[in-house]
Amino acid sequence: MKKAKKTVALLLSLVLVFSFAVLPASAEGEAAQETATLDKTLFKTDYPYVFVHGMGGWSDYNGEAYWGGWANSEGDVIKLYNDNGIEAYAAVVGPLSSAWDRACELYAQLMGTVVDYGEAHSKAHGHDRFGYDYKGKELMGKAWDMKSPINIVGHSFGGPTVRLFASLLAYGDKDEIAASGSDISPFFTGGHKEAIHAVITFSGVHNGSPVANLIVDNGLLYLIGAGLHLAGVFFGRNLMMWDLQLGHFGVTPVQGEEKAKFSLKTILNFVKANDNCGYDMTLRGAKELNEKIKIVDSAYYYSYSCISSEETKFGTQKPIASNFQLFIPTSLYIGALEGKTIDGVYMDKSWAINDGIVPLASALYPADDAQTAKNYESAIEAGEKIETGRWYYMTPMVGFDHFDFCGTIDYLTSFEDFYYTLLETVNAR
Repeated sequence: MKKAKKTVALLLSLVLVFSFAVLPASAEGEAAQETATLDKTLFKTDYPYVFVHGMGGWSDYNGEAYWGGWANSEGDVIKLYNDNGIEAYAAVVGPLSSAWDRACELYAQLMGTVVDYGEAHSKAHGHDRFGYDYKGKELMGKAWDMKSPINIVGHSFGGPTVRLFASLLAYGDKDEIAASGSDISPFFTGGHKEAIHAVITFSGVHNGSPVANLIVDNGLLYLIGAGLHLAGVFFGRNLMMWDLQLGHFGVTPVQGEEKAKFSLKTILNFVKANDNCGYDMTLRGAKELNEKIKIVDSAYYYSYSCISSEETKFGTQKPIASNFQLFIPTSLYIGALEGKTIDGVYMDKSWAINDGIVPLASALYPADDAQTAKNYESAIEAGEKIETGRWYYMTPMVGFDHFDFCGTIDYLTSFEDFYYTLLETVNAR
């Protein structure tokens, strides 16, 4: 049984890695639809939107970006907004890094500075304190003043990333303040609650995914870590469409170096440090992360989720026919877990229902905020005022899978309608 479980874990990990490797390559078919014209009189505010990708995300590969623009997609989200006068930017953070490291990289990109992972965090996880230098490469064209509010949007593991980013801006981190003294990044000192207008997540992995547990608990991260390190040794930082951005661990080269130096210690530390997206997406890792993240009481929180599974005659969940094919094994695995307990969490029906890779129970809102979370449509129908500091979750989009938020073809109405409605929701208050 144990051997079979490890075999399943290996297969699923290969599916995950392979799925991100082939996504741009599979983008064939009809050209993207012509973008519609947005009537900006519908919107009261014009805060910039900063989009943060999930695990395995990339910038632009042969003209095909993570946020759409593929030949068979309905459109490019960033282009749609910018073409209609709405500032939108796509950040590119470590595709396999932890939420903490990614949040630090996002801050450096917005500020045009050197990535500072924090004195306390870096020592605790055995990697370099500093990373890439973004001086003169500011994401928004100039350094963000942290006074002009922005909206931050996270897909999949981008969800925990933007939540942590907002929390650190607002409240800082006491461990970093204690460890660094005066030599501390402003990112860790807090005091910038008003910098974030809204936090929006698409299929956010707020409470983890059992798929991550299967891979991590069966030691598959060692195999993945070894593969990444060998890529860094033989090919440098870049692997196909990715800049792996793991130089602070020594897995890939640091900025300015051509290739990494092979070291078994590097591989072991990368895995054992529990400072990577794999661990953060386990149920226990997500719980630990949620304990660090505070909801910002002056920011609006919206979550979008979807369902691409359906119940079988045996009571389990199976992927629907339109599900992205490479998510079928992960969907089947999650769908068969009802009644089991993982990391102390009982898998009820809401954990079996999934979007291909993330359970519905994880995508709606963080478990710590369950008592205050509300359904957005119900709140609007009841005439309630939408409040800051509270999660509003949209009714799940049935027949829509995990990656469809990134411009693919299964929108319930259309790509433009979805993203224009998002603008109306966020900018209405």
